[in-house]
Amino acid sequence: MAQPMLTLRDVQISPDSLPQQPSDASNTIFLINFRNHRDMYPPFGIMYVADALEQVGFSCRVFHETEEYLEEFVRQVAAERPLFVGFSTITGPQLKPTIDASKRVHELGIPVVWGGVHATIMPMDVLKEEYVDFVIVNEGEETAQEFALLLAGRVPPRDWSTVPGLAYKREEDGFPMFHRERPFIQDLDKYYPRWDLLDDVEAYLIPSGPYQRAIPVYISRGCPFRCGFCYNEVVMKRTWRQHSDEFIMNQIQWLKDNYQVDAIDYADDYLFGRIKPMQRLVEKIGMPWSGQVRVQLLKPEFVQWMNDTGCQWVNIGVESASQVVLDRMTKDQDAEQIIWGIGNLVKVAPHIEANCSFIVGMPEEQPHETKETFDAIETLSDMSEKVRCSVCVYMPYPGTPLWPKALEMGYVPPENQEGWCDMDLNRGNTPWMSDDEAQVMCDINDILFVGRSQGHWLLQPYYKLLRWRWRHQYFKNYWEGALKKRLIHSPLKPLIAWLTIKMVTFNQTTHKGTISEGAELLGLDYSNQTGN
Repeated sequence: MAQPMLTLRDVQISPDSLPQQPSDASNTIFLINFRNHRDMYPPFGIMYVADALEQVGFSCRVFHETEEYLEEFVRQVAAERPLFVGFSTITGPQLKPTIDASKRVHELGIPVVWGGVHATIMPMDVLKEEYVDFVIVNEGEETAQEFALLLAGRVPPRDWSTVPGLAYKREEDGFPMFHRERPFIQDLDKYYPRWDLLDDVEAYLIPSGPYQRAIPVYISRGCPFRCGFCYNEVVMKRTWRQHSDEFIMNQIQWLKDNYQVDAIDYADDYLFGRIKPMQRLVEKIGMPWSGQVRVQLLKPEFVQWMNDTGCQWVNIGVESASQVVLDRMTKDQDAEQIIWGIGNLVKVAPHIEANCSFIVGMPEEQPHETKETFDAIETLSDMSEKVRCSVCVYMPYPGTPLWPKALEMGYVPPENQEGWCDMDLNRGNTPWMSDDEAQVMCDINDILFVGRSQGHWLLQPYYKLLRWRWRHQYFKNYWEGALKKRLIHSPLKPLIAWLTIKMVTFNQTTHKGTISEGAELLGLDYSNQTGN
């Protein structure tokens, strides 16, 4: 049994000081984040919002479920009839169960509230849907508090327009309205991520190098950089704020005491917003760690510090090896720094895994510029087996600096929320790429990851063909990719899943190198096959 949560609040709230709730109003609020099967991160957004709501006397239930749980979730909503149901949203396939559940909850006459990055970026479009009643824009803690107290009748009635950060529908005609944003929370320590409200904290413990019980933790919000493709530019306005050292250390101590955590995955959008203070904090915590870095940081002395403090792996948003493309996306990064920085990492700390992510298919990107990126990936991959590269396709996002250019080049946004479900970082859905080019980009990760695998001898011909394609940069007539897709949708899918899990093996020294990846290569759900 977990011990009570440690909270760090300057002002303790007494129940006697809270507004009194009418006896006929529900005191319960449901918060849900629909996830995919590979999501290893806790639903931090609704964990923080739940704490804010419980501070003012509400009882929250936090759900982090896959779409298979939808029917059970709706059943519980119907049975308990919460004050409202809050949905944390992200653009892409995970939006589909959110939409389906929202429709069902709306039919029950229970208010539906959307929040999260997707809803924040397009609140007016979201409110055009009949099944969404309110949108909480940007940080949700204080807007959710004020909204819930008003909805429950625990404060004097007033118009929704008086609540900063709340988008709503005009009562007389349902027209979407949004008056003003709420200022960012400056004292992040006011609210605590409610680990104790999760069904199973153990589910978020992951291997990290030799450590088996690493857990993701947020110590900051935002990112100071201005990447033109990123939601942070429009949502967080290039701000960067952090919890106090005491807050973070108390949270980590609670996780160590209750779940025997042995390493930390700093899940922040950007960990080193203030380099020296963050280095001191990592040293003070004194646990093996992983996190996000930029290649500019990877000077030999910084890499040595990473090595000395127990870094296991880093995520590096490289994005492109073409200086022209980097400049178009305002990455504020020199292309030469890529090989230099990751080379320093491999030389000084060869045990640290580098997960390098790239984006292709940017507006105005030329074939020779894409080839520069492919060539760099080849160079990086040859440096060490600890260097792993992945490729996604640019997806236009409303409000980001590159959004106007995407529209200028013919991109047509989806007409409704269902259309945004089809947006996928592996496909892009942009008009300046042909179907064949888009298919190649979709399959690049297969070529990068499967093509480097040793695997079972029965699959060696497939691996060798992918390695040959990558080495010669030849992606035409990709018949094996088409065959894979046909197999995925065939009646033999369960057998294929079983065979794949049995045959494909991966390097177990990496933090994600598990047998489950075999099934994921085919886009299969392996959870029922492995018992995980």
